[in-house]
Amino acid sequence: MKLFHTFSHAILALFITGITTACGGGSEPYTPEAPVLKIPSKKGQTAGGKIPSEMKSLLAKNTCLGCHKMDSKLVGPSFLAIAQRGYSQKELVQLIKEPVPENWPDYPPMAPMAWVESEQIEAMAAWIASLPQE
Repeated sequence: MKLFHTFSHAILALFITGITTACGGGSEPYTPEAPVLKIPSKKGQTAGGKIPSEMKSLLAKNTCLGCHKMDSKLVGPSFLAIAQRGYSQKELVQLIKEPVPENWPDYPPMAPMAWVESEQIEAMAAWIASLPQE
């Protein structure tokens, strides 16, 4: 019985080694690279009311697109309507982390987005602040 127990551990160890190797496990530890977020530098970078693909994936990842659209009301105000309020990038960061429902009385209150990484909030705020305020 002891031989069977040892044999089963050896088989399990070989199985785990095989899976690890097949999945790219090598002698070097896996270190994920941090995604590079491009923060817009020019006003009005969204031509034709479209969200740039990099920003769209960031907004989708953080569930923003469930309530906001580029140029029309959904559950919350559009990104253009937010930009038209003239908030600074710093104010937008704070409002994303801790929304103030009184600022948008015609909409349901937004949930605080405190779980979103600061770099991502900074990128979203910079993008919104770069939208046309017309």
